[in-house]
Amino acid sequence: MSKTDHRCYALLLLMLWGFSAAAFGQNNDRFHIDMVIYGNNDPANMYEEEWPDNVHLRYPRNWVRLQSSTGASSPRIVDSSDPEFAKAAKSLRMSSRYKPLFLASWEQDLKPRKKAPAILIQGGKRHGKHYELEGYVRIAVERYLHLDTNLWLVSYGSRGGDYYLPHQPQSYDEVEEPLPLANQGFATTPEYAQFKEQNPGFQANTPYQQNTDNPIEQIVVMKQHRRMRSDELHFIDHPKFGVIIKVTKIPPPTN
Repeated sequence: MSKTDHRCYALLLLMLWGFSAAAFGQNNDRFHIDMVIYGNNDPANMYEEEWPDNVHLRYPRNWVRLQSSTGASSPRIVDSSDPEFAKAAKSLRMSSRYKPLFLASWEQDLKPRKKAPAILIQGGKRHGKHYELEGYVRIAVERYLHLDTNLWLVSYGSRGGDYYLPHQPQSYDEVEEPLPLANQGFATTPEYAQFKEQNPGFQANTPYQQNTDNPIEQIVVMKQHRRMRSDELHFIDHPKFGVIIKVTKIPPPTN
């Protein structure tokens, strides 16, 4: 066989492999994800640290919502969970010290960090239009798995502070929520500069007053990054709440 024949044969194999992958839905970046977010009920944590009042919370434009039935490349909720993770989640539920706020298992095609969408999170007790736990997480894959959390735990009560909760987006074409009047100083912070870089074209020039059904006493933010390995249980610790996550590679179809 000549060199030309070898090249043609290799090209034919490559084309056949691509057709087979498309036909059978083969995806080397699909993972099974188990996650639980829990609150720490230890009364000592109420006074362990001083939490800042000037928190600035925003949702990015590149987001997805967990669904029970979605397209093949979108996060899809599943009923099954990893046995090791299920054991850890059961221990949380049986403990009086911890309170599960969010528990889900899903399948997702993971992307590099710069392209990974934010997964919207809501959990715990509902208070009007908001929940006890809100925010988002990003899960990405490069050389390692990466988890970025931007979650906020809200305490409601009779003493309302100067807090602002952003509206969680419901559709991709809805009008971007402007910054509240009380938080216009946010526009001069490094956090807002990063937000503008990630969301070009965003305009925040309309005064807005956030209306919550219950006064907010405290907002505690968990903004962390964790590099992970697949098939390992990972814990993200925090005085007020925490995350347990396990990410498992889904093998591609064999036929």
